[in-house]
Amino acid sequence: MVPTSSLVPGAVTQLIASQPHSRGKVEAAWHLAVGGAMARLSAPVRDAGGVVYVQARSAGVADQLDLHRRVIEARLREVLGTHGRTFVLVTGRCA
Repeated sequence: MVPTSSLVPGAVTQLIASQPHSRGKVEAAWHLAVGGAMARLSAPVRDAGGVVYVQARSAGVADQLDLHRRVIEARLREVLGTHGRTFVLVTGRCA
């Protein structure tokens, strides 16, 4: 028996991954990749050529994103495929 709580994240990821590439899909993928709290402190501002450009609210948030880069990039690839091979932190603050 598999608990429902372990099925939901995978199902949501597959549902989003099956959608056409769009800004909303990138935002949803970012949220899934970093979690709700970190998604509120950072935001994808653009994506092109397999790179998701992200702004962080502070240097501390940027440091945490960089520290967890491998995990975040793996999660982005899971949802975005070739549209999300990596991410780049851009300077400035997100709104």
